[in-house]
Amino acid sequence: MVEAIHAAVEVIETTVVNGVPIVCETIPFFKSTSFAIWVFAGARDEPEEKSGLFHFMEHLVFKGTANRDAGGIAIEIDELGGLINAFTSREITCYSGHVIAQRLDRAFDLIADITLNSSFPDDELELERQVILEEMRSIEDNPSEFVYDRLYPRRWAGHPLGKLITGSPETVKSLTRDDLISLKSNFYTPPHIVVTACGSVKMPELERLVTNYFGDIKRNEKKRDLKAPASKAGLEVIQKPLEQAHVLLAADGIPVASPRRHELLLLNIILGDGVSSRLFQNIREKQGLAYSIYSFFDQYIDAGLFGVYAASSPDVLRPLWETALTELDKIADKPPEAKELARAKTQVSDNLKMSFESLGVRLSQIAHQTLYYGKVFTLDEMLEHVNAVKADDVRGLAEELLGRKNFTVLALGPVEEDQV
Repeated sequence: MVEAIHAAVEVIETTVVNGVPIVCETIPFFKSTSFAIWVFAGARDEPEEKSGLFHFMEHLVFKGTANRDAGGIAIEIDELGGLINAFTSREITCYSGHVIAQRLDRAFDLIADITLNSSFPDDELELERQVILEEMRSIEDNPSEFVYDRLYPRRWAGHPLGKLITGSPETVKSLTRDDLISLKSNFYTPPHIVVTACGSVKMPELERLVTNYFGDIKRNEKKRDLKAPASKAGLEVIQKPLEQAHVLLAADGIPVASPRRHELLLLNIILGDGVSSRLFQNIREKQGLAYSIYSFFDQYIDAGLFGVYAASSPDVLRPLWETALTELDKIADKPPEAKELARAKTQVSDNLKMSFESLGVRLSQIAHQTLYYGKVFTLDEMLEHVNAVKADDVRGLAEELLGRKNFTVLALGPVEEDQV
């Protein structure tokens, strides 16, 4: 099935007259369509005193336009029978839909309307401000999410990438309707907008929709202020009455478009992504020191993070992290065995092949590639890059990222500094 889908996939890229890029991936056999409007800007693009503005905007667009009120938008979302969603990250804001193909026109009309014509009613601003403050409280109650959220301000303190996506309670309380209007005029315009779709859709249909709704928007050539962050190593302990200690160790990673990104994928799998990974086997399976233990990476235009997360009882933190650091040293010192590397390549290649069976995954992939690389890669191109990685490439990257011991360590829970 995967091979049949891949063989029949057609990807077409074009732009409308004002420069809005469109990427359409037609996948036969599917009855539904996923589409998204991507704004290539996010939390790193807002002033420090307006922290949380992009996230606030993402919430407020659903609260009324010149054509629909908040209640009407909510009803229409359910009437469409599919899924309408949105998210804000540090570099991207996204508004997406997944509907059966016959409802694409109506769903696109809704998403385009809220993206372009939001009216930001004053009463809705105050209501949604309270919703976001409750969202912040829910993060406080989720230890793994909370500690991950606090890693960025610790690692990249004073840099736009170090801001919380939600902002702080103080900044959210200060945001105004004028702030939203200014953000919209600066960033919800070409060249910051990209439209993608995949599934049961063809380019002429998508181009018609994009031209109709986005073709007359004036370009705003406001440049993004992008400067790479300086990393700050060190230990921070946040004491909280929990059953477990949640600990993150992070080092510098690599930017998203780095030519070594495929080495990073394989390094992550071998070290801590999966049940056969070194961290999982040596910390959980052989010693029982943790239930949750894994490695992770995040990538941005000009920076990246690579790290390890573990949750365990405070009294076993020392042997847990001694084992973890030993594994970091090993992978930086000696190339992985041939079988281990082959297993990791199989995981990556098979996941890439299976991604064609998920419209949501493909929608994100083609947008990510368009935004960061300026093109959509074929499956064969992606597999070629993965298969070209050698064992010593993985070791070399591990040595580069982990060998300096320039770690930020963040611990949350009933734990003292001398336990970490």
